[in-house]
Amino acid sequence: MIDADVKPYLVRIKDWKIRNMVMLYLDARDKFKNYHKLLRVDKNLSFERMREICDVLFEVKEDHHLLYKRLLDPKKNKFEAERKFMPDEVELRFMNNVGLLFHKMLVARELKYLLEHYVEQNQTYTKNKESLHKQLGIINALFDDGIVILKDLISQNSANMLLLTLLLDDPEMTKRNFGKRAIPLIEQFGNGLADIYYTVGRYYLERGWRDQAKRMLKNAVRKDGKHRRARVLLRKISAAEKT
Repeated sequence: MIDADVKPYLVRIKDWKIRNMVMLYLDARDKFKNYHKLLRVDKNLSFERMREICDVLFEVKEDHHLLYKRLLDPKKNKFEAERKFMPDEVELRFMNNVGLLFHKMLVARELKYLLEHYVEQNQTYTKNKESLHKQLGIINALFDDGIVILKDLISQNSANMLLLTLLLDDPEMTKRNFGKRAIPLIEQFGNGLADIYYTVGRYYLERGWRDQAKRMLKNAVRKDGKHRRARVLLRKISAAEKT
């Protein structure tokens, strides 16, 4: 139930902001996983690459502070007195994960900067390099924890059509991040994949995005060759394209 004291603007943008936060988080995770993998094979990766990940995480963090009440004192469970949404347990876990990731990335990127731009004693250099790799290991684990949190967040936002379009528009990204859990995650949005694709196809068509609509409706027909409603809409699109 929505708090009546929440700013109407925040109510209007909540679905979009949740979609945006999930999208940015997965982008940051992809960038980091690729960075971490290359680093393990001794690629010379620059400070700039780490700064890009920090920037993405900062944007997610800012979206959290825009949408939800900020936790001022975790021990007393005290939140700021603003006309924002009160975060639930899953949302708090997500906010905490993003905050930790952002600040751990800041530490890691500064260590990387020291290693790249300053000449230090061998012992200090070695210590900083070891600290960097330790931080990167912590960040890697936090990103893996984040996927579990995102699964719960997506599950409780199964009415968010914008979030569903994100998962369906880039199936490789969805599969890469959620693995075997990708399909069950999407299936929570409706009654079977064919109907889910149809619903998104209709959503796109109503907004005038014909190409995206066709792609989703064709996916619906692939999943269920007898899906009458998807076939009807595809015929309508085809007729409109001929006029």
